[in-house]
Amino acid sequence: MDGNDLSAKKAYGRIGVALAVVCISSIVMQILAGIIVGVITQKSNLFDENGWLKWVATFLPVYASFIMGILIMKKIPKDGCESVKLGTKNFFVIMLCCFPITYGGNIIGTLLSEFLSGGSAENGLNEFAFDNNPLKIIVIVILAPLLEELFFRKQIIDRCARYGEKTAILFSALAFGLFHMNLFQFFYAFGLGLVFAYTYIRTRKLRYSLIMHMVINFMGSVIAPAILSSLDMETIDKMSTGTVSDAEILQVLPQILGLLLYVFSLLGLSIAGLVVLIVMIRKLVFLPKEQEIEKGKCFKTVYCNIGVILFVLFCVAMCVLALII
Repeated sequence: MDGNDLSAKKAYGRIGVALAVVCISSIVMQILAGIIVGVITQKSNLFDENGWLKWVATFLPVYASFIMGILIMKKIPKDGCESVKLGTKNFFVIMLCCFPITYGGNIIGTLLSEFLSGGSAENGLNEFAFDNNPLKIIVIVILAPLLEELFFRKQIIDRCARYGEKTAILFSALAFGLFHMNLFQFFYAFGLGLVFAYTYIRTRKLRYSLIMHMVINFMGSVIAPAILSSLDMETIDKMSTGTVSDAEILQVLPQILGLLLYVFSLLGLSIAGLVVLIVMIRKLVFLPKEQEIEKGKCFKTVYCNIGVILFVLFCVAMCVLALII
């Protein structure tokens, strides 16, 4: 292994350690926070099941652990590149590509989770997506995209792009997908991670992937739950059996039309995005790097080290655990 490959192996190994620490520490802190919340809620009626304390106990440990990860990666030199403007037109074109990836990946993840668990697995994110707590906007739409883009795009890509852009993009996306630690989110998180990473590596401006991330989270955790929660399922069930009155049909009709409008809008955006994505893949540009890992040695250099192996094994174990609990 030459000097460049050895340097890359050390860098990726250190990043792997940072990722493992982030995932393991976040789980440990969530468990401890859950115990503390349990003690508090038994002694006080100020915090109900859907209170703000649940949000803090779930998400604060995850994003606090990012600090430890950044400190571990701090000694890895960054790849200095000039920032480039994307342009409004190009931004919306790339944003369009996110729709088929998001909803296609969601379908794959859901079906696979249902199949492997025999239908018993549940998407833990739904509990928060359908929660009406005001913290949902702050945490899922603003805080999560901001901190995740800062960590998985800027902190990771800036430190490993020098060893090859394709390798850095794939690694960042895979790390982002595994970080969610469940199959429900893995596929669309990985796909979006590829788009976000490529956008960042070409522009070196975090705002583009950040805005796209916020839009996707807003649609999935705010718009979709709001539409589904507004449906009068009892009346809709009556419609299927023919025991509903005309007045009830008129009352539920706007809800059904709203749902159909949302579904067909997403379908149209996804089809258009898929066409654009196929065209764009042929136009991807990857710049050569002086310290690029030698061809044929990428997998061994990047993934066959203790840090990355530990990170991958822990995330896979958590995915399996999520299917059987």
